[in-house]
Amino acid sequence: METNIINNIVMEAKTILYVEDDSVVLTAYRNRLEQEGFQVDTAQDGLEAMKLLSMLVPDLVILDLMLPKINGAEVLKYIRSHPRLKAVPVIILSTNSFINLSQEQVLESANKRFIKDNCTFPMLLQAIHELLAEPAVEDEARATGRVDNAFAIKLTPAAA
Repeated sequence: METNIINNIVMEAKTILYVEDDSVVLTAYRNRLEQEGFQVDTAQDGLEAMKLLSMLVPDLVILDLMLPKINGAEVLKYIRSHPRLKAVPVIILSTNSFINLSQEQVLESANKRFIKDNCTFPMLLQAIHELLAEPAVEDEARATGRVDNAFAIKLTPAAA
C-alpha cells in the first residue's frame, strides 16, 4: 500500500527559461532539456525574456549575452533587481567572453558562466542539477553571487 502511495506522487518538472537568439541552438538544447524532464520556456531576445520574466518565475535561467533588442547583461540586471526573481539561479552561456568594465559587476551575479565552445551538454546539465539541488538561501546571498570560474567550459549542440 505504501509503495502505491509513493508511485502516485507526481513530481513537478522544474522550469528553465532559456534565452538564446540562435534558433538552431535554442531548439537543440530545449529538446535535450525536455528529454531530461525539464519544462523549458524560451525567448529569442532580451526584451522577450524580460516580458516572460514579468509573468513567471522560473527555477533557473540559461542566458546568452549577445542578444538582440536588450543584451544578456541587462536581462541579468533586471533579474537581480526584482525581489521575486533575484534568487533565481542564472547560468550565462555565451560565445562572448569579452566583458566590459561596466558589465562586470552585473555578470558577477550569475551563478555560473560558460563559453559555448568549451562546454558540453553533460557539463551544462551537471551545472543545472547542482544549482537546482542547492538548498534555498537568502535572496541577498544568492543575488550577490557565487560565481564559478568565469567562462571556463564548452557547449556544443548534440546530434539529434
